[in-house]
Amino acid sequence: MSLADYPTVVLKRSAQSRVYGGHLWIFANELHDGFQEHEPGTLVRITDEQQRSYGVGTLNKHSLIAVRVLSRQDVEVNREFIFGRLDAAHEFRRRVLRDSRNCRLVFSEADGLPGLIVDRFSDLVVYQSLTAGMDRLTDDVVEWLNDRLSPSIIVAANDSSMRQLEKLPSERVLRRGVLEGAHVFEQDELRLICDPIGGQKTGYFLDQRLNRKLIQQFIRGDETFLDLFCYSGAFGAYSLQAGVKSATFVDGSERALELSRQVCSLNGFADRASFVKADVFDWVKDSSEQYDIVSVDPPALTKNRSKATAALRAYRDLNSRCMKLVRPGGLLLTSSCSGLISRVNWRRALEEAAFKSRRKVRFLAFGSQAPDHPVLAAMPETEYLKFAIAQVL
Repeated sequence: MSLADYPTVVLKRSAQSRVYGGHLWIFANELHDGFQEHEPGTLVRITDEQQRSYGVGTLNKHSLIAVRVLSRQDVEVNREFIFGRLDAAHEFRRRVLRDSRNCRLVFSEADGLPGLIVDRFSDLVVYQSLTAGMDRLTDDVVEWLNDRLSPSIIVAANDSSMRQLEKLPSERVLRRGVLEGAHVFEQDELRLICDPIGGQKTGYFLDQRLNRKLIQQFIRGDETFLDLFCYSGAFGAYSLQAGVKSATFVDGSERALELSRQVCSLNGFADRASFVKADVFDWVKDSSEQYDIVSVDPPALTKNRSKATAALRAYRDLNSRCMKLVRPGGLLLTSSCSGLISRVNWRRALEEAAFKSRRKVRFLAFGSQAPDHPVLAAMPETEYLKFAIAQVL
């Protein structure tokens, strides 16, 4: 379909300055009526009441975010457009990363491709299409992956909760190659595991890479390490690589613990590792043992803005209990991946956790998502990961 055939949606005055400034979301209540007649995923031109152009995007009448802007220019979104955006994203990773063979290749809005996530693990590529508009464009995406990267395996991990909001089906499917079980890849001289079929998100969390490296600077070699919500055991593996005496991995999923066991075995850490299957929230209430270093990396505790206050209380209570598990003078490594929780409010929850635990806490370092997950200045929503290293006295 040529640009001349794109239907037009009309932006209300209240949203014009925000969209003009580079924000890529247009909410349903920011559009004049008429957009509801178009099918989900339709490519549309965006104008104001004076017919001034605000670019092109994809539309979904079922979603609160009705339009996701692909370009501020009046351009045709075709194979050439998609290849150009993907080429730019790939080149950016090659410039800013030492190892672009294991990274997030596309980070949705931050790379000008709203609704698309692409993670690369050497010869495995996993992508997520999160919107109806991106579903219509993924054939071009897959063609680019085959043409530019020639991976042995491509997996579509299209089961995000965001797809439910877009009224899209949920599935995980192989688009290329054969995959038996989890996939082993190497990063930072460690053998790690991605589980794109049975795992979470794309199968491995690349966003914490710099934070995992950061903690190694604080390890002296005789510490005990506790990895809560361990998933595939990356935090524990980095700590064992740095020389901790022992690491205990705790997760509610037997699959996650099996991945952690495999990672420890692959790297020769098995004799220093132990594993506990338990609901972490319950386990930290009941545990009386203390550790030199405690890592807590929970899943997002809210994906709904109306529940942000309750989520902050949950972060406070969880971190308060974790602080009690740290030996005096030891370290707490704590994370939040809830994009709806601001950095300021999360830090305040940590301060309240220190008060509640009756422990004196000193912050030593803060972190965020790795640079292959860049933050778009016009969209604070693209910053989601928060990380802190604190000494608990």
